[in-house]
Amino acid sequence: MQRRSTRPLLSFSALALVLAGCSDTGGRESSTEATGVTSAGSNSSPTVSTTVSPSTTAGPTDGTGGETGSTSEAAPTTDGVDSTGHNTKLDIGGLPDFGDDTGDEEPLPLTCENIAMQAATSVGCEFWGVDLPMLQYNEMAYGISVGNMSEAPAMVTIEDLRGPNGTLRVVTQFEVAPKQSQLVKINGQDGVVAGDHKVAPQGITPAAAFRVTSTVPVTAMQINPVGGGPSHVAEASLLLPRQALATSHFATSYAWDYGTWTVVVAVEDGTTITTSTGDAALDAFDAWTFLPNDDTNAFFVGSDKPVAVFSGTDCVLIPGNPWYACDHLEEQMVPLASWGTSYVGARHPQRVPEINPTPEEVRWRVVGAVDGTTVQLQPPQPGVGGMINIAKAGQIVEFASTESFVATGDQPFMLMQFMTGCYNVIKTTNAPNSCSQGPTGDPYMIQVPPIEQWMTALPFLTDTSYPRDFAIIMREAGTVVELACLGVVPDDHFTAIAGTSYEVGYVELDDNSGEGNCVDGAHFISADAPIGVMVAGLDWATSYGYPGGLNFKSLWVPPTEPPG
Repeated sequence: MQRRSTRPLLSFSALALVLAGCSDTGGRESSTEATGVTSAGSNSSPTVSTTVSPSTTAGPTDGTGGETGSTSEAAPTTDGVDSTGHNTKLDIGGLPDFGDDTGDEEPLPLTCENIAMQAATSVGCEFWGVDLPMLQYNEMAYGISVGNMSEAPAMVTIEDLRGPNGTLRVVTQFEVAPKQSQLVKINGQDGVVAGDHKVAPQGITPAAAFRVTSTVPVTAMQINPVGGGPSHVAEASLLLPRQALATSHFATSYAWDYGTWTVVVAVEDGTTITTSTGDAALDAFDAWTFLPNDDTNAFFVGSDKPVAVFSGTDCVLIPGNPWYACDHLEEQMVPLASWGTSYVGARHPQRVPEINPTPEEVRWRVVGAVDGTTVQLQPPQPGVGGMINIAKAGQIVEFASTESFVATGDQPFMLMQFMTGCYNVIKTTNAPNSCSQGPTGDPYMIQVPPIEQWMTALPFLTDTSYPRDFAIIMREAGTVVELACLGVVPDDHFTAIAGTSYEVGYVELDDNSGEGNCVDGAHFISADAPIGVMVAGLDWATSYGYPGGLNFKSLWVPPTEPPG
């Protein structure tokens, strides 16, 4: 692959320009405590700052719609007055590139006023989360974590539609200081909302979702449940910002005795969902749980308005029996339009090499987007060799490997990574305590960022409750990568993938074992050419993983009806 022209290395301080937000000249008082639940009332707008994305101005039916990565040619002005009468400021100083080359014209810094007019990334001002199905005996809290890498404080509001008579309710508001992150327990044990608001195991759950808005661009993830090792079934998902949502998805996970589910969340009233098992009508904040019951094909979700689509399973053993321990999976699905044709299959680092020095296998799934897709693998992989042929759209091909590889297709596809169960590394016994020998991990699933959607700068988050957290970095050889807490990532952290120009590296990020000044929480990574990042954390018999961030450019026009 031909190397892109390099750009000046983006320093950590330059993020102030990228994510500079608008705030009152006097600022806000610093606070890390979340406020209590309040209701907006039947005739009141939600208590949300008017500096959020234009799609969140009043009530649950707002939204401008549009396809993933859509842009507008209308240029924002440098001065303006928002609806509260405050003077807003738009810094139009130098801006580092947040993604791909766009020409010589210098783009405007990202703010909540102009974010809808710029190409979609994992950074945004509005997100939608939902407490997804998992083993019901676990009542630990569902949480949302927000990372603010700008120079301005972020005022974050989380709402639901469970106020009096079905009105908007402010669940909590909190401030996230610059270059910090904050995790809030929303639902369940010790949550702001102490009840159990999980989605139904099947069919509609009215007003199930939570809307997250911020006054400056942030990243967001949901953690379910919060608590790391004691939960034994934890997972995490990157939350896609409002401008990245779309109308065509394939949802997939990894089935076991519990099967898989797909949950669709509407962000606008009057949304129609189309699937191969039937249609559904939803209003904003509603969720519908589908049960695909097919682990060989992805589940198609079409809609007439942008939606958030999540997929997972209550609990799963990977690769399966006979061991007893399972873990739940969840991930918000990347829209079909953002699927690429090139991926780096970067395996995660060894989990407990002092106990099991042989690299454990990683499970991979390739999902085709269209009929007749051919995917080349370099180097060839066990069980599938150097080529995978996908006959039908949505077909899933699985294989296991102990090494990283590059996958290149002639049509769009998705590559997914699955961590295996803890007994894949602790093989001496199936006794429950045998997985407690350090951060052994357990199943997670990650959608690998396509090479076409890599970024040159992105903020990401780690869960502070895990004893081991790390970043998996994918780069083209020679790319200079800088992590704010470490500096330039040394070349000896990277390993070349045989027969390709790509390399895979790892950086430990935990409080106890983190490199440089790296600790749990908010992080920022940049490079002089696009890179891919995945983030994961391990505890004993549990883990989480998610794509650290990516562009959501529309790379092709996907179907809006189920295949076949």
